[in-house]
Amino acid sequence: MASIMDEFISILEEENKAYEDLSFISRKKTETIIYAKIDELMKITEQEQEIMGKILNLDKRRVKVREEMAGILKVPAKSLTLLNMATILDKRPEEKERILKLREDIRLTLIEVARINKENEMLLKQSLEMLEYDMNLIRSTRQAPTTANYDKNAASTETILPGSGFNVTQ
Repeated sequence: MASIMDEFISILEEENKAYEDLSFISRKKTETIIYAKIDELMKITEQEQEIMGKILNLDKRRVKVREEMAGILKVPAKSLTLLNMATILDKRPEEKERILKLREDIRLTLIEVARINKENEMLLKQSLEMLEYDMNLIRSTRQAPTTANYDKNAASTETILPGSGFNVTQ
């Protein structure tokens, strides 16, 4: 049981490190969104994808080890939360302390990642709204006024004006 617990703790430490890396990358992403550095944003997104792949692999390993532990302890795997594991490890205070510390570290890291992602989401929405506003403004400069522009079915027609600029042939 000791070696499997060490493996489990090691996986949790790697997972926490990966989430910390994701948090760091997400902070860089915030800056690139603010300053509209599209090329850099694409690179950061690729880095995020790599980290997420690593996290998914670690998560699969963690679930597998937790299931092995549940088999050894003869308890349902879903009941093996970090708090329950800490309770099981009452006779091993060092491992219990590591589990509880890791639980708190992971919890705080995930809260930080969620906060940064929410902030990035709001920034991206604002950027999209500004783009939409600009596109509508550009379209409106090329459209004829909509008053009295009706077809035979009394539907409004929005006529697009010809390209702007000076026509030399007229």
